[in-house]
Amino acid sequence: MSEQISLFNDDALRVEAKSDELTLIAARGRPLTKAQQTFNRLIKRIEALRSKIESETRRLDNLLAYYGKHLYPRLQRQTNLRKALARTLATFLDNKHLKGKKARFTLCDLIADQLDAIVAEDDCLSDDDLRALFQRVTGEDFEDVTREEFEEARQQMESTFNEFGIDIDLSDMKPGMSDEALAAKAAEMNTRLQEEIEKQQQSFTPPRRPKTARQHEREKREKLAEELRKKTLATVYKQLARVLHPDLELDPERRRQKERLMQELTVAYSNNDMHTLLRLEMEWIEREEGEIERLTEEKLAVYNQTLKEQVQGLEQELRELPCDPRYQPIVVFEGPFRATVRNDGPAEAFRLDQANASIGANIRHLRSNNGLETLRAILRSYRNEQRTSRWDLRDFAL
Repeated sequence: MSEQISLFNDDALRVEAKSDELTLIAARGRPLTKAQQTFNRLIKRIEALRSKIESETRRLDNLLAYYGKHLYPRLQRQTNLRKALARTLATFLDNKHLKGKKARFTLCDLIADQLDAIVAEDDCLSDDDLRALFQRVTGEDFEDVTREEFEEARQQMESTFNEFGIDIDLSDMKPGMSDEALAAKAAEMNTRLQEEIEKQQQSFTPPRRPKTARQHEREKREKLAEELRKKTLATVYKQLARVLHPDLELDPERRRQKERLMQELTVAYSNNDMHTLLRLEMEWIEREEGEIERLTEEKLAVYNQTLKEQVQGLEQELRELPCDPRYQPIVVFEGPFRATVRNDGPAEAFRLDQANASIGANIRHLRSNNGLETLRAILRSYRNEQRTSRWDLRDFAL
């Protein structure tokens, strides 16, 4: 590859570009400076993060497609089966042959569990007969319970944020919000939390001492570096805009190419995307205008600061990717700050098939001539599971 001449060149330094990668290469036996090594490290980190975001997006898209094709129909079937099971179990509430308060209490608990599972999947209980059944087995109105639980969860989230010193208004969260709206709110809360954590980390300082002359000088350099950073971004953008602007291009194919590149340039500049600006600068300015200026340590420090900020932005984008509203169906939120992804589709499909087959078989047996005996067996099994659950909780009691 021939030597490239661009903003990056000095007498002992060249840039190599391979698959849109930017790398500073020392020449003539002179080692790279720390700033040059930092530049290379940040460039590689940005490229790795972009690759990770791209691959993670593909993975989530594939999981979402599998969910829509295989899991969603099974989950819908399970919800419909649970509705049928709840209605079938309800026919035994007035059965005179089901003796004993204990059996009836257990039956009410079992029906309530089925209704809770329906609500967990559908976020509602839309059938009037099931709402009436909910009130019968729990003694409470479904709408009242929903509002109370939602308000309690909202207050708990606000309290959690307050503990982090974040004043957040969740009053716009209401029962019945769409899945997309809830996912968007969860993403907003996660962003606010990360911002507050970073803010607290940045604001932490050791006990104050009189600033030394060196500290004053460093602050002055940082201020000048920030001004130079903004100026450098604008300068690179203007240089590239002159080269890439398509209006004066006569060749139709080259004009279309420059229109595409100009769009990329504009987006990169608006996003402070120094990586893309430098790549475009390498690919075009050196071809069109020859040497612009040499990459001084001062300019390199400005580039590095901008690249560090770009790394932080990409890291945040990667963290928040599962919280994107479009992935809501495959994300299970466990509190306001933790989410897990349905990432084992075939295994979950198998489990759903088994569960649906079991629920269907129970419904058939309950509706048969031996339905009462089936019910008694189900209630015994349910009580055993409840006792096991309570025993497990006692094991972990403090």
